[in-house]
Amino acid sequence: MYMQRILFILTVAVLSLFAGEAHAQRDLPGQTGIQFTSGGVNHFLSWKSGGERHYFTSLAFTHSNRNRTYWLYGLDYQIKEYTYENKAIPKAQFTGELGYFIPVLSDKGRNVCFRIGLSVLGGFETVNWGTSLLPDGAAVTNGDCFIYGGGLTAAFDVWLTDRIILLMQVKERALFGTDAGNFHTQIGLGVRLIIN
Repeated sequence: MYMQRILFILTVAVLSLFAGEAHAQRDLPGQTGIQFTSGGVNHFLSWKSGGERHYFTSLAFTHSNRNRTYWLYGLDYQIKEYTYENKAIPKAQFTGELGYFIPVLSDKGRNVCFRIGLSVLGGFETVNWGTSLLPDGAAVTNGDCFIYGGGLTAAFDVWLTDRIILLMQVKERALFGTDAGNFHTQIGLGVRLIIN
């Protein structure tokens, strides 16, 4: 009975050490991560009978600062389709992103963190992949263009381990230089891997 108590106390002490070490490894200054995010745009992955698709995918690097904030450097692909005469007309955007994220709320162990991020965006938009003439002879009046603007992101980081983070985010993008809609809401899930 005495040995079982000693073994129990030692086990709790060792687990406490590992728990403290795990929390200490989160949001360290200089940590770099790579993240992949994907999700829906406006209609949130709804495939309509006309074949419309609305989704995005992004790849980004993050770099943590001393105050638990981080910089994000990313590339984003977004496609939104519009139906015309039972044909889906795609509007694709290829953008680069520079963002700054600050923690707003987190639990004591930093297992879950809610962050707000502001980003600047710039890139290229193509409508119907640059083809202005449709099969029925109609013309697409929106052409390819350079786009610029910003984004506001609300993100939840859920630490699964010290190096793997589950991401849940809602981002409102405001892009100008286009005539085919300036505002788009993205809702996505992703994962970030801490690489150093």
